[in-house]
Amino acid sequence: MVIFLSKPTHISTRGEKSFYYRLKDFFEEWDGVFVYFEPNIQGLRPDCLILSPIFGVIVVEIKDYIAHKLREVSKSGNWSYLNDSKVTTVKNPFDQMYQYWRAIKNITNYCHFPDNVHIPIIRLIGFSQISDNEDGAISKNIQFIAPKKLFLCFKEHFNRNKNFKNFFSGLNLQGEKLSDKHFKILRANLIPTCRLPTVKQSNLRDYYTPEDRIKLLDSKQEALASKLGKGHRLVFGVAGSGKTVLVIARTRYLALRNPDWKILVLCYNRLLKNLLFHMLNPQDFEADITISTFHSWLRNYILSAGNEFSRLYMEAEELAKSENKISELFRSVAPKLMMEFLNDLGNSKIKYDAILIDEGQDFESDWFKIIMEVINLKTNSLLITCDGIQGIYARKQFSWSSVGIEARGRTRRFEKSYRTPIEIGFLAQEALPENLRKLLDKSDEFISTKKFIGKHGTVEIIISDTRREEYLKLARKVSSLLKTPQQILVLFKYNMSKKNYNHYFFKLLEKMNIKWKDLETHNFESPKLLIGTLHGTKGLECDTIIIPEVDLYDSDDDRQLLYVGITRSRKNLIISASKSTELVQSLKNFQTL
Repeated sequence: MVIFLSKPTHISTRGEKSFYYRLKDFFEEWDGVFVYFEPNIQGLRPDCLILSPIFGVIVVEIKDYIAHKLREVSKSGNWSYLNDSKVTTVKNPFDQMYQYWRAIKNITNYCHFPDNVHIPIIRLIGFSQISDNEDGAISKNIQFIAPKKLFLCFKEHFNRNKNFKNFFSGLNLQGEKLSDKHFKILRANLIPTCRLPTVKQSNLRDYYTPEDRIKLLDSKQEALASKLGKGHRLVFGVAGSGKTVLVIARTRYLALRNPDWKILVLCYNRLLKNLLFHMLNPQDFEADITISTFHSWLRNYILSAGNEFSRLYMEAEELAKSENKISELFRSVAPKLMMEFLNDLGNSKIKYDAILIDEGQDFESDWFKIIMEVINLKTNSLLITCDGIQGIYARKQFSWSSVGIEARGRTRRFEKSYRTPIEIGFLAQEALPENLRKLLDKSDEFISTKKFIGKHGTVEIIISDTRREEYLKLARKVSSLLKTPQQILVLFKYNMSKKNYNHYFFKLLEKMNIKWKDLETHNFESPKLLIGTLHGTKGLECDTIIIPEVDLYDSDDDRQLLYVGITRSRKNLIISASKSTELVQSLKNFQTL
């Protein structure tokens, strides 16, 4: 069936709304038709763009011009129009259509399709308030001066489905069908925001050709990014279900749609913040986009004021460092000071037109109260994604309404995992502690994965007699894997940088001349061996995940942490231990290698 990725809004004209309903009826039985209202095509906004592998491109401009008010029409240049008893100028739709056609043509030229692939561009202008019968003189004049390659429709076509169907059937929509590959390239270049946010596809200004492998958002993801609408929205999703993808896609959509907006994107940990920044490229947009961890944003918000509150924050920070109480500063002292600061600012506080929060399950109730203080109530655009199963930072339970978030009837559930291979997904579920399993599907915040739709993967479990033997086997495994370019991420339970990497594993890597990087300094580009901790990986993913010393994961918190690490894998999972515990034995049932 036809897929509407965007629709007319409350400020759309009567003609645009009528055209939407006629389109909906006409394409009801069609498959593979994608419709966008007011898409951004190289800075231009035609009223409608219709894409299909069957007929290529239809670009549409709708005018609600009234016949007796049109004083002068011409092939090019502005038209004269009577408005409130004064003759003014209005846009010439022929000129607008040429600009749209030229922009689309330029884009398709950069696609470098093979010579035998033709992309039809059907150009349609609709005059919703001008009758071809009753307003004969003006309609005939418009038709007489119209460029030959344009299709024109009038009031009669907007008023009845039958008339619209007869008109649209005459547009020669049954051309030479585009292959799935070529149609993907067409969509990716005409609508860059339909691309799946990945590291390799992060630059929306890049063009793709048939030689490139392009990944697109699925239609539901793309539609959701544009259709969420005004208000507070909560998305509860399992690991790998596309929560971060939605945050990025929604941010891109809002930034392109509202170049004058201030947009705030928040998360909990630095690594996810770095990934969001890398994939969004905020400097590609006119909109004022801030991407930050909550703590860093709060700190900068207070310190940028350069006042008494700034001084108080610096004193609190220095004291927390000297007493090794940074965690307490972040969780209680700083939020309390921030709320006092916001109350003192009153109406002069800096506000954001849209706020998007990824991994919101790690945010405290006081943090959300602060966020609600800085959201612009006129735009009131708030998106929060959560997965209670991945809530590895202890926080007190609270209701959304208690922090000012209007969530009733505005929640979505993402129950399918796009990233996690089924083999790894089943093992991850086995790793979950019993206390979390009991919570599954009892509330929106704790959802079980209903389906794993990622590619198949592998699970390897290595059990050794000693810890040194365990790491020797892992080092040899890494050496073997790196013969094929890929990203390998070794996730330790503890932060090795705090120990200066003084560990047997790193001595082995040096001896084998295996280069590696800490995940904190990774640029997300080149394939290599990466070292990280389980705590810092939420929202991230990697081809191969290695988790050593699994025999030490014995508490419920440990197993929840292990679940987070396991679900980072896109393809391969390797876990190791120096002895076989009850957990290790249960995981062995899912080994594929």
